[in-house]
Amino acid sequence: MYIKQYLEDNSISIYKVANSALVAYPTVFNIVNGKVDILNCALGVVKKIADALNLTIDELLTLCDKNHSFNLFRSEQCHLVNRIGEIDYVIDLLEKKKIDYYWKLDMKAEAFYLLAMLDYLSKRNDLPKCTEYENIRRYKLEKPVFPADTELSEMLLGKDAQQEALNHAIPEFLDFNIVECEIING
Repeated sequence: MYIKQYLEDNSISIYKVANSALVAYPTVFNIVNGKVDILNCALGVVKKIADALNLTIDELLTLCDKNHSFNLFRSEQCHLVNRIGEIDYVIDLLEKKKIDYYWKLDMKAEAFYLLAMLDYLSKRNDLPKCTEYENIRRYKLEKPVFPADTELSEMLLGKDAQQEALNHAIPEFLDFNIVECEIING
């Protein structure tokens, strides 16, 4: 759940959100702290909170998604590339401005992952590198992020799975400190 982190990163208090949205403080507090599922809230309440945060309803729901995990996100993106094709994925990514979407929500890992995917697929398909995201390319995650199966192998088998993954990582992902070894299922 990213909503709490989003508020902290933007120095926005729960009180300020409740006051701006004209929604009871306990309601906002419970949503931010995961005690109430936002999907069970009245649409009017969700709209007021989204407006107070200058977000769309979809953006607010993304921030409040309890089931969101980066590993699930990675997997969904790889499946999408394989399902719709590399070029269509690139077009969809750019037309829907998905990188901007996650960057705005301060979901940096997701934004970096999509940008790495864009760069990787562009190179694979001899497409020109998109220069629209040079401002984001200056950054990267603080620590390397490994796939869940790599971390699990390391814990269970005791072998240096992380180093092995680093040795086979796709450079466009590694630029953002994301260890990704396989996107395209042969």
